[in-house]
Amino acid sequence: MKKFRHILLIAAGILAGIILFFIGKADLANDAEKIVLNIEGKDYVLYTARTVLQRARGLSGISELKGADGMVFFFAPGSKPTFWNKNTHLDLELVWMNGDEIVGRDLLASEDKTGLITITAPAGIDKVIELVK
Repeated sequence: MKKFRHILLIAAGILAGIILFFIGKADLANDAEKIVLNIEGKDYVLYTARTVLQRARGLSGISELKGADGMVFFFAPGSKPTFWNKNTHLDLELVWMNGDEIVGRDLLASEDKTGLITITAPAGIDKVIELVK
């Protein structure tokens, strides 16, 4: 009986993961939340990543971004997140921000070009903008 419960829990977890994956993909493709953010005098239309799922998914798996310049990721103040290019097909500029101040910029090239790489925020931030290059 314990083995059956264990198998049932694993199956339910896999099913939930698949459902969340497709819900997450649909959100970006179908009218996901967008905002306009002004960075150094230029307005950018950005998809938002506010939840853990949205932040984990980011722009991975996307080969062309329509209707936006990139994505903005929101974090708790003082965060130092690490970004990677796993399954990322677009070259991205990372703009690390604390409030309205830019604390750094990095190029996160596609995994197709560079292989898997990671980049950590240079200082405490509260948002990261990924701009398609």
